[in-house]
Amino acid sequence: MSTSSGDETAEPGPAQELTGQTRHTYLGEVDDLAGGGIVLDTGQVCHLPLIPLEGIVLMPGDTLPLKVVRRQDRAKLEAALSAPAPYTRLIAVVCMTRSDPGAVHLHSVGCTAEIRQISRQDDAMLNIVAKGCQRLQLDLYSLQHGQDLSQAQQTITADVAPTYVPPEAGQGIAYWPLCVWNRYDAFGLAQEATTLFNAMAPKVRQLQGDPLALSYWLASNLPLEDDTRQRLLEAPTVVERLKNEVVLMQRMTSLRCRYCMTEVASARDVLSMSNEGTGGAFVNSHGYVHDMITLHRATNTTCESEPETEHSWFPGYAWTIAYCAGCANHLGWMFTAAQSNLVPGSFWGLRRPAITELDEARRNMLWHPVIHGLRQNRFPTAW
Repeated sequence: MSTSSGDETAEPGPAQELTGQTRHTYLGEVDDLAGGGIVLDTGQVCHLPLIPLEGIVLMPGDTLPLKVVRRQDRAKLEAALSAPAPYTRLIAVVCMTRSDPGAVHLHSVGCTAEIRQISRQDDAMLNIVAKGCQRLQLDLYSLQHGQDLSQAQQTITADVAPTYVPPEAGQGIAYWPLCVWNRYDAFGLAQEATTLFNAMAPKVRQLQGDPLALSYWLASNLPLEDDTRQRLLEAPTVVERLKNEVVLMQRMTSLRCRYCMTEVASARDVLSMSNEGTGGAFVNSHGYVHDMITLHRATNTTCESEPETEHSWFPGYAWTIAYCAGCANHLGWMFTAAQSNLVPGSFWGLRRPAITELDEARRNMLWHPVIHGLRQNRFPTAW
C-alpha cells in the first residue's frame, strides 16, 4: 500500500462478505509461535525492546503488524525473540508524533506487545504480527547522560479493578449514597457505552466482555484521532476511560480533516471489514505502519491514480489514494471491489492521524481534568 509520497479477474459467484476474514494476509505465510499469553506483574520494572511508532496508539488486545527492514529494528525484535522468560517475545510500543525539525514527542504511556506470528523472507526482511497486552509507563528520568531511549526502563501499570454497586446502596443503607456509587459504576457505564455504540453502528459486531476489555475495544473501534486514543490509553482507571468514551459518542457526529476541518465522513458510517473491528494498524510494503478506520463512504475527497490491487490490505479490493478536497491532506484510501462477488462494492479507509472527530474547541472541553492534565515528554531524536 503506497502513501501519498510513494514511500510509504475472477468469475462472478455468490456474493461474499469480506467482514469476518482474518487480517494481514498480505504479509504472506507466517508461522504461529507456540505458547503465549504472557502477563507481567503490575509494578514490574523491565527493559523491553522499545518500538516507537509514529501515529500508532496500541491498546491491549490490538493487533500490530510490522514489516521490519532497518537493521537496528531487526536487532530489537531478534532480542525480544531470544529474551529469557518471562520477557520472551515481548516488546514495548509507544506512540510518537513529530513537531519541530529534529524533535519528536514521545508519549510516556504505551503498551507491551507479544510477538505471535513471524516470517523471515530473506536476510533483510522480517514480518511479524504482535498482540497488545498490558499498559506500561516509560521512565525517561531513568536515563543517564549519553544513553538513548532504548535504554529507558518501563514499569507495568494496571487499571484499578471495576467495582460493583453493593445491594445496600440501592436500599439506602450503605455508607455512601447510591448517587455516589453510580459515579464509579464501571458496569453501568459499560452498558451505557454499549447502547450508544449499537445506536451509532448497529451492524458492527461488538465485543462482549468485562468493562475493562470493552473500554479498550471502544478506544480501538470508535472513529477517533490518535491523540484522543492516546488520552484514553492514559486514563488511570476503566471508569475514567468509559466516561470519556460515553461523552465522545454522545457528541460525535462527523469526522473532519485534521488540518483544514473540512467534513469528510459521518461517524455513523463506520464499517467492520475484519473479524477484529472497524479499525486497526496495517503496514505497507515499505514498512510504514498506518492506523486507520474503515467507513462505508467519505465526502469532500479527491482520488488520484488508477486503482491498484498489488499490496492491497484487503484481498480482492483495489486501492486508490484519497486526499482532502480542501487542503490536499492525505486522508487515506478508497477501496473498490476487483471481483463482482464481494460485498461491499467499495469502502474507505481513513488514517487516524489525518482526521479528527471534533473541532478544536469542543475537543479541549471534553476531557476529564485527570486526563486533560497528562502531558507528553519532548526530547531530541536519539535513535
